[in-house]
Amino acid sequence: MDSKILNFYAFNSARYEVVKDKWNDVNLEIYYHKGHEFNLDRMMKGMKASLDYNSKNFSPYQHKQLRIVEFPRTGGGFAQSFPNTIPFSEAIGFIADVDDTKEGGVDYPFAITVHEVAHQWWAHQVIGADVLGATMLSESASEYVSLKVLEHQQGKSKMRKFLKDALDRYLLSRTTETKREKALMYNDGQGYIRYQKGSLVFYALSDYIGEENMNNALKKYVEKVKFQEAPYTTSIDMVNHFRAATPDSLQYVIKDMFETVTLYRNRIVDVTSTELDNGKFEVEIEFNVSKYRNDEKGKRYYGEKVGDTISYKTDKMNKPILSVPLADYIDIGIFTEVEVDGEKNEIELYLKKHKITNINNKITIIVDEKPTEVGVDPYNKLIDTQSEDNRRRL
Repeated sequence: MDSKILNFYAFNSARYEVVKDKWNDVNLEIYYHKGHEFNLDRMMKGMKASLDYNSKNFSPYQHKQLRIVEFPRTGGGFAQSFPNTIPFSEAIGFIADVDDTKEGGVDYPFAITVHEVAHQWWAHQVIGADVLGATMLSESASEYVSLKVLEHQQGKSKMRKFLKDALDRYLLSRTTETKREKALMYNDGQGYIRYQKGSLVFYALSDYIGEENMNNALKKYVEKVKFQEAPYTTSIDMVNHFRAATPDSLQYVIKDMFETVTLYRNRIVDVTSTELDNGKFEVEIEFNVSKYRNDEKGKRYYGEKVGDTISYKTDKMNKPILSVPLADYIDIGIFTEVEVDGEKNEIELYLKKHKITNINNKITIIVDEKPTEVGVDPYNKLIDTQSEDNRRRL
């Protein structure tokens, strides 16, 4: 090896075919079973995209080669990143039947490849101590890279589908928790926290403070701890780098997303649209924003001390809506649809973060075209316990 590596490697043996390519001076190879050529291009593109994103944003790649090696699905449907070599199950890569159309899903052989290559940084350069929160340094960070690469290549509209799926899987999985659910930075290693919640949180933070600021914080962190020997780094150090890159007005985001189990309950209550004499449209939106916290056993609480809770009661509800005191910046979006080649495509007419201090809110926004849908946190960046009513069609 050309750099220090973990005492961690895999043995794979088969009669392999090999496809070869290069990224800069790095030799790329995919070892595959003859006849399993379906997704080689997707996986090779994923290798290049991940090498490019991680190298540009964090630090140089530490090896002269990168290899993906197929193994049978009888060994499980997963991939795992060893130093410069990634064993990859045929089930989720080589023989996967991918539907990445607009109505389908994400190109997952590509996305998984990006994630696994990212581990060459997040697990092999940044090596976490064997303590609570260690998987945030490896899995959440690698999943963040995968999301950002997908966003750059496929756009925001594709991200909503991915984020919504991650949110739903996180919410469903936490209902079956039998041990405890700790905050992301102190998690016990549960998959639904390190993958689904981790991807949501890292993506949301990059949206709040900006991708460049987020990546600069991660770059400084990598420079400080890469190839570190004992005592190894922890999630506390990573979060402190995020904290330093976050303005005072958004420090609550660090607490909500990393240090506590914080959940939102946001919904559109009512919306009207009126065409004005000048051809523009006046959109009136009524919406609720509330949030609360859970302890590690799932017990709900509001505020930090007695009396530190706000409530709102509507005539449509039998009990008040409660919330931790709010000073939160929440996306409000207004959308329209255009038809291109027989397909409807969503277009943003308005998307802006509003500072929310009350549970019940009413705002009026003027847009240039006829709206078809409005939303509060319309891209599902926040951990909302019931996201189906975040949007409403007009």
